[in-house]
Amino acid sequence: MLANLGRLSDRLVEIAAAILLLAMLAAVFLGVVFRLINQPLAWSDELAQYLMVWTAFVGWILAGRRRSHIRITAIIDRLSGAARRTVEIVIQLSVAALGLVLLTQSFGLILRNTDVEWVSLPLSVALVYIPIPIAGFAVLFQAALQIVEALRGEPIVASEQELPL
Repeated sequence: MLANLGRLSDRLVEIAAAILLLAMLAAVFLGVVFRLINQPLAWSDELAQYLMVWTAFVGWILAGRRRSHIRITAIIDRLSGAARRTVEIVIQLSVAALGLVLLTQSFGLILRNTDVEWVSLPLSVALVYIPIPIAGFAVLFQAALQIVEALRGEPIVASEQELPL
């Protein structure tokens, strides 16, 4: 069941990444087209920038689950068995601590920006910060899954999956 939950969450994050990337490309495309006809859209650049922030958070979540972030493995690769699992658990506990900080501290940041508007659109700047608690929760969830995998003795290797985009 835990593996199915992990696969479902991975799939949802992949779908979110695809949607965000397509939305960002659409915003940039519209901005370029309307500049070409000398009717620039004031909001397209700002929207694309904010969508890029969201896309970066989703990419971080994907890379974390697939263990494809840059890792210095010179020492870890020399360990085996219980020692390697222990180090992996300590690493994932540290990642979980970061996720907990993001999850708990981001709500204050969101609340402080609810009354601030974008420069070009009447939308709250708080929208830009919405991915932070989502990423915090995802990082906590992924760290928990990877701790369970390490405790079960499953191999600790980067996933061979390609990004869905």
